[in-house]
Amino acid sequence: MNWDAVGAIAEILGALGVIASLIYLATQLRSNAVASSVEAKLATTRFLTDFNRDLINDPELFDLWDRGGRDLDSLERPEFVRFSNLNLNAFWFFSAGHFQKRVGKLDSDEFYEMESMMKFWVSRPGVGSWWAKYGRDRYNPEFVKYVDSIREKDA
Repeated sequence: MNWDAVGAIAEILGALGVIASLIYLATQLRSNAVASSVEAKLATTRFLTDFNRDLINDPELFDLWDRGGRDLDSLERPEFVRFSNLNLNAFWFFSAGHFQKRVGKLDSDEFYEMESMMKFWVSRPGVGSWWAKYGRDRYNPEFVKYVDSIREKDA
């Protein structure tokens, strides 16, 4: 065997090594992407269950959410402030989910659950009033446009 043949075999083996490395890297990237998506889903689920648990475990908070959701103007000033903070928390959660969907960390099937909750939330007259008067100016314009489109569909 001459040195040209040895060199050719070495180049082929080197190319195969590069291909094997690229396949391994692609597999690792895919695995990391799946893990990242799972973590995003778990984080949104955790936040939603914690948020709902607060409403379930605190009858006074649930009553405030219920009354304010029906009629924003029925709330006294301290109740309004608490209701407003409750809505801020909910919409921060919705905004975070919308962002995760926009950047591809939450797919449409997974976002469906959050979107359903958001549609329910903004369909309540008191929440709609709060959003129009106080909420819209506190969030990213892309998210505001999205929420407004949901509200228009329900109107």
